[in-house]
Amino acid sequence: MPAARIERVDPLELDLDTADALAEVLTAANEATGLDMPARVGAAALTYRRLTSQNRPMDGVWLAWDGDRLVGQLDLELPHRENTDTAHVRGHVHPDARKQGVGRALLDAALDAVRDAGRTRVYSGAFTGSDGIAALDAWGFTPTPGRYAVRRIDLHATAPGLWDRLHAEAAAHAHDYDLLHFVGATPEDRLTDMATLHEAINDAPANDDDEQPALFDEQRVRDYDTAMAGRRQTVYRVVAVHRESGAWAGLSMLCVDEFSPGLAFQEDTSVVRAHRGHRLGLLMKADMLRWIEQERPEVGAADTWNATGNHHMIAVNERLGATVVAEHVGYRRDL
Repeated sequence: MPAARIERVDPLELDLDTADALAEVLTAANEATGLDMPARVGAAALTYRRLTSQNRPMDGVWLAWDGDRLVGQLDLELPHRENTDTAHVRGHVHPDARKQGVGRALLDAALDAVRDAGRTRVYSGAFTGSDGIAALDAWGFTPTPGRYAVRRIDLHATAPGLWDRLHAEAAAHAHDYDLLHFVGATPEDRLTDMATLHEAINDAPANDDDEQPALFDEQRVRDYDTAMAGRRQTVYRVVAVHRESGAWAGLSMLCVDEFSPGLAFQEDTSVVRAHRGHRLGLLMKADMLRWIEQERPEVGAADTWNATGNHHMIAVNERLGATVVAEHVGYRRDL
């Protein structure tokens, strides 16, 4: 194959035809790795690059072309609230075009932009068993402590009554708490409470010891909710409330991509430190599964990412019926 043509595109100018081709590259990359993931959808690829979780466009998108065929892509995010010395890159090359310098050309183009932005740490990652592991090793990246396992709960094949039994078991230890359900954006008068629940996730194992935790305020929650709505991701939240004090004590979130609703994604599950020890994590997650099973029968499974050192949440997920479907290794390169 002749040298690929590398093109940087403005995410806001990305068209649907190109996004469809990008989705095909992502789907082929997953299939080549043996990942059991649904086919990617162009509309979702488009809106994700226009609206990241921070409600702002991706900081850089590079495409690799072999003639008029898209054969690779790379995304760049530059954190702007904390960790402002870092950059995050994620890329994929179609299996038919690998080992021909496409990935390296995409990375070199992105690293020039990273240097221009004054960033000195670059993070990436790859699934175990993929070509990305060997590529990142060869390109000067080193593994970080950020190792994750992707676990999946099959909503249609889990033993009947399992979540009801676990919900009852957890409720016996959480009799001082009530559960609330929210769909979509957080009510304006609850943004501060929701920010506190989001920030509680910072007690979970970090991707890298040098990374600063994400700090949440009302605007960050509002930005997240706005972005998810714009990407047609329906957000379901279960919130645990301490009955006597009224304090919001715990949160579990699940997102359904309306472009591809068969597989949902677990976002944060967190409990404020002062309210731990009451099995609120198990209670909220069991309640969420019972809710989604009834509310969204078209959702066949839900995926969750757990740091391999997060033994408590791993145990909760496995009791709920989750099994490992993939493993992901974080990488870092210092410039």
